Amino acid sequence: MKVEILRGSHSVGEANYHLQFTPAYRRGIFVDELTRILTRDYILAAAAKHSITISAIGFGPDHCHVFTESCKNRSVAEAANLLKGFSSRMMRKRHRDLFGDQLYGKKFWTAGYFYRTVGAVNSETVRLYVEQSQQKHWKQETGQRNLIQFGA
Repeated sequence: MKVEILRGSHSVGEANYHLQFTPAYRRGIFVDELTRILTRDYILAAAAKHSITISAIGFGPDHCHVFTESCKNRSVAEAANLLKGFSSRMMRKRHRDLFGDQLYGKKFWTAGYFYRTVGAVNSETVRLYVEQSQQKHWKQETGQRNLIQFGA
């Protein structure tokens, strides 16, 4: 795999993040497939608007993993706030009926987030991550474990 180093007028480097967002009150709202799809689409729309490249998104029943790459012009906090803010606003404004019985008020996500800087992100590293660390989040009988990859 070729690792692309980003070059700017005064910098050279690589910036890849693994972000994890959790719904308010750690509710299992992502058990519902439509909620996962809509949330994914709003995160992708926010990323496109703000020039954040997303290589993969994965969901557990009560959290969302976002893998970004080439994110040199955004701090981790800024990237997280842009993605969470837009997706929260759109989900609450347009789709509250999907999760309104579990979340209330003006919250969709918790205030915080998890982040880790990661090396090059590719489909194989994301697949291994999901297989090895996410199985505990999904009950085997539901068959709902999910990973959505982009440009693998």
